[in-house]
Amino acid sequence: MNAVLSPTELRCPEKSKAIVMFGSSFVNIIECLPMKKLSPVAYKSLFFKHVWHFISKVASAHELAGNHAVAVSGGLDSMMLLWFVNTLHRQGKIGPVRAIFINHNTREGQRKDGELIQKFCRQEGIPFVELKIEGLGPFESNFEAKARRMRRNLCVEALKPHELLWVGHHLDDSFEWNFMQKHRSMNPKSTIGIPVRNNEIIRPFLCVTRAQLKRLSVFEGIPYRDDPSNFELKHDRNFVRHKIVPLIKSRYPKYLKFYAQFANFSAMLLKVSLLSRSGTSKLFAFESGALLSGKIFSEFQIQEVIHAYSKADRGAIVTPIQRMLRAIENGKKGPFQFSGGVEAYFSSGLLMIYRKELKNYDDSISEVLKNLSKETLMSITSYDRLELDRAWKNLLHSPDALKNMPGLVLVLESDSICKTLNTSVYDPLFPKVSAICKEKGLRFITFRKCLDTWLQKKGKLPKTLRLVPLNNLSNLFSSQR
Repeated sequence: MNAVLSPTELRCPEKSKAIVMFGSSFVNIIECLPMKKLSPVAYKSLFFKHVWHFISKVASAHELAGNHAVAVSGGLDSMMLLWFVNTLHRQGKIGPVRAIFINHNTREGQRKDGELIQKFCRQEGIPFVELKIEGLGPFESNFEAKARRMRRNLCVEALKPHELLWVGHHLDDSFEWNFMQKHRSMNPKSTIGIPVRNNEIIRPFLCVTRAQLKRLSVFEGIPYRDDPSNFELKHDRNFVRHKIVPLIKSRYPKYLKFYAQFANFSAMLLKVSLLSRSGTSKLFAFESGALLSGKIFSEFQIQEVIHAYSKADRGAIVTPIQRMLRAIENGKKGPFQFSGGVEAYFSSGLLMIYRKELKNYDDSISEVLKNLSKETLMSITSYDRLELDRAWKNLLHSPDALKNMPGLVLVLESDSICKTLNTSVYDPLFPKVSAICKEKGLRFITFRKCLDTWLQKKGKLPKTLRLVPLNNLSNLFSSQR
């Protein structure tokens, strides 16, 4: 189902960014910017960074280090994919790459398609394989479906052990497939879109649009051939692409953005997304907010939590959530502001979502801490990793957990150990505690960061550490009062 573009399609109509999870994975749409605002070098860098980030979510490091075959038809998207994957190989990010061309034997132009691919492969030093489909006529009923099935079977049969097959579908393809399936299938899973991952098949360009690929092809001068059969309206896909989609685009220019969000939420609800299979974050709910603990945060889950604590009516908050997740990926913690009096704060695998009026234990902990000498603190019992893990789980299940988050722990150890743990001296949610720690020369770390670092660097850290969970001091303050 590779797309073939007319040479005049140069601009990118969608100024959007979203996350989609359909089939068995998720998709990011790269943010579209007017061509005049990005140089070719800057656009290429942004494109590679974005798609590589996506690929690393749908394929393991071990798989990427292995062998890779690219299904190439000679059209724009598959030629761009071949160039892209080979560039990744040259950069040392993935293993060896080869091209597989399927000749349908249904039109004369396919011979020239193969010659174009073979010439490009010779220039780039890419191994080339041509396979031929026998017994397929261009006038057969349901030609598209038969050709797609036979093409896929040939490619999969030709794969080496543990080799990934890269296919060039992009977001526009998925939208068109979604549109067709909604009008000819009652299976809700099949109407979400094209899967990003089917066993050994991976579709890395489902994170970008056709216009974005076209833009990069112009910058890089990648050769390709238009397949004239892609403009024959007797085929359902072509009718949708050339007759229906232009009407949708003219009336609803952000249609791909909202399709992406629809597919995202639908996949989550149907439990067919990558996130639902690999495990979303755990939810801990309280009166004034909630905690999401884990490695993956789903937009759908975050949206539902924000709506649960917001004072405003349920509104469109997907874009602010996406901005927050991008900021978190870039190392930001927050707090992040949402409508309806809701804030969010991220720290070491922990996302806090709470009402702004929530008053934490900064005052009470700082009140106790300033009256404790360092000698008194040093006399507190040490923890091993399992004991600290139990203390963390107990805190998460306590009714006042949210007021203690992100869960700070004083580290009363040598400078070298503090450096290994990468301790901090400031937390924006606990400014008064931070000020007293700075005054007393104390350093702290969060439970999650301490537990994770302790596991990763256990060879460089002792079996027990002198630690003071600050929630113990908030409890002490309550008992003193």
